Amino acid sequence: MNAIEQAYWQKFKAVSDIESPLFGSSWSFGATVEMADDLGQLVLEGKKTGTSSAVVFYELEGVAFPTENKVYDILLNGSKEPIAILQTKRIKRFMFNEVTEEMARLEGEGDLSIAYWQAAHRAFFKAAFTKENLVYDEDKLALLYEEFEVVYQ
Repeated sequence: MNAIEQAYWQKFKAVSDIESPLFGSSWSFGATVEMADDLGQLVLEGKKTGTSSAVVFYELEGVAFPTENKVYDILLNGSKEPIAILQTKRIKRFMFNEVTEEMARLEGEGDLSIAYWQAAHRAFFKAAFTKENLVYDEDKLALLYEEFEVVYQ
């Protein structure tokens, strides 16, 4: 946690009624500054309360899977500035073609439809797989879906 994140965390702790909140990590949505800003704004507006990630990237990076109701994460914007503190409330592992209407809606993007979700996520995951020299196979694409709550902004 850098100094700016530390200061934000301390402000959160000072106004929170959560006793000894556990810090998880700091991160932003997407792969570009613009995506981080756009998706972060959807979170701040209350439109985005869910997200999906490819399981393979947790494994490649050696990062632990998120946990439900355990830690608090700092959400960053595209400039790597803290904009909110989130807590993951629900986790579900699923395959790409198993996304539900509710999951697509809670991700808060586009017209909130499954069709939009699939098109946007297909493009995102294809690019991410290409960048890592991985073979993209949608039929075998395991994802982790998280529902989260903003606890501070």
